[in-house]
Amino acid sequence: MKKIVLLLLLVKFLNSSLYGQEIIPPSSIKWYSLNEALELAKKEPRPIMIDVYTDWCSWCTFMMKTTFSNTGISNYINSYYYAVRFNAETLDTVEYKGVKYFNRRVGRQPVHDLASILLDGKFSYPSIVYFDREGNKTVVPGYKEPKDIEPILVFYAENVNKTASLDEFILNYMYSFPSAFEKDHSIFKIDASLKPDTLGSIKWVTPEKIAELQKKNPKPILMYFYTDWCISCKVMDKTTFGNRDLVSKINSKYYPVKINAASQDTISFLGKKYVGNGVNQPHQITQTILAGNFLMPAVVVFDEKNVQISNLNGYLVKSQLIPLTDYFYDKSYKKLTFQDYLKTYTNGKKTNEEKLVN
Repeated sequence: MKKIVLLLLLVKFLNSSLYGQEIIPPSSIKWYSLNEALELAKKEPRPIMIDVYTDWCSWCTFMMKTTFSNTGISNYINSYYYAVRFNAETLDTVEYKGVKYFNRRVGRQPVHDLASILLDGKFSYPSIVYFDREGNKTVVPGYKEPKDIEPILVFYAENVNKTASLDEFILNYMYSFPSAFEKDHSIFKIDASLKPDTLGSIKWVTPEKIAELQKKNPKPILMYFYTDWCISCKVMDKTTFGNRDLVSKINSKYYPVKINAASQDTISFLGKKYVGNGVNQPHQITQTILAGNFLMPAVVVFDEKNVQISNLNGYLVKSQLIPLTDYFYDKSYKKLTFQDYLKTYTNGKKTNEEKLVN
């Protein structure tokens, strides 16, 4: 895991761009060739971001002078991505994964064969091609302002793509940082039926109180780990843990506990004391309970006898966490896999019709 001190600085940079563009041309992004990025990713896996442009594309030039010159954006990209610029009409021969690609010079604006592959034959400029750490590709066409590219960058950098769709995360991101999207009225154009519910409030219990509460009224424990640098944690706080249906389940069926994974406070939990490990380092309770997996956010479930029964690392939306809370609460985990459980579950009720929760 990268040192958390670096992440704290990066989230400061990124969050600052939510409240206005800071243009400092030229861009300070470190641009690599495609092959350089692929080689670096073998040694230190990061997402790869490819800016596909042309020399005649005015929006491509404008995006370089604005979005890619934004301090927060450029620092975030440099620290979490391998960034590549690729001219879709270059005449150079380019070798990619052992195959040579050419510009066949056909037509008035001949397109390079590799650009055709990267863009799936859809030539819109600028387009940004994202490869996640496993090499899965997504093409996002069009000019993007800093506020519009931010959720996409976080989506791949924080591995949100493993548990959520890009469209849903962008929507939740907008409602987590609404002021940035009110200036151009984009947030007001979203259909009311898609607006996430953010009016719920979890009744978080301090870890020190759990032992006493368990003696009086035993319940399962839902422990939520976050850090200040984790942007997807902020989105999950606002939208997932703001959903009133989920809040109702958690408040009634669980003792919810919220832990700053990098806290320096001494924390007492179930008769044990845990201490901080130094500034910007994972707390002792984080190391113990998450067993070295520091992917944030994380949800951990204990049964009513204080036995840890599950670790769920990564960003979760309300439609994933709602059935999970029922799955653990009614002890279905003892007889069914979660995937089998989902086959008869919809909206918190059992059904004979198979319907997976997205």
